[in-house]
Amino acid sequence: MIRINLLPGEERKHRGPAFTFKSGDLVMPVVILSAAVLIMAGMALSQRAAMGQLTRNIADVDAQARALAPQIERVNRLAQERAELDLRLGIINKLEKGRTQTVHLMDDLARCLPDHLWLTTASQEAGNTLMLEGVAMSNLVVSDFMTRLDRSPLFADVELEVAERNTIGDKTAVRFRLHCRVTPDEPAQ
Repeated sequence: MIRINLLPGEERKHRGPAFTFKSGDLVMPVVILSAAVLIMAGMALSQRAAMGQLTRNIADVDAQARALAPQIERVNRLAQERAELDLRLGIINKLEKGRTQTVHLMDDLARCLPDHLWLTTASQEAGNTLMLEGVAMSNLVVSDFMTRLDRSPLFADVELEVAERNTIGDKTAVRFRLHCRVTPDEPAQ
């Protein structure tokens, strides 16, 4: 293959090799590369030291946790016993509250009974509903009983379900059934 140089003569003489390598050109990249390697080595050592410190801290905390494990177990057991005791006290308080409620209810019911009226059944149904059955000499006596119940602070919403005239022996009487709501915690009307 034939090569022809088309550059003018002057340029042919001044032009040297295309790439010349000087020792000063290599210094700057080596310095930068060395600085980068030193920085990375310093960061690696720093990370390794931090990791070693954290590992020691974890070992110390684990040792403290093992030392405190019996005390933690005791605290948990005491908390459980306290919860059970609170539950028992709640039940006792509920029973204590309801202990005298029935006595007050029957006492107030006895005060509301007019003359010539007899109760045959008194039962407390689900919740606070009281069902009363009885016999009276007239409808007016049943009406008086319902009025007295309605005025009592322990009873509310008194409603007559059945009132029918029957003969008992040689007398005529009224058999009745009514229900009302028991309100022991509400203030007097």
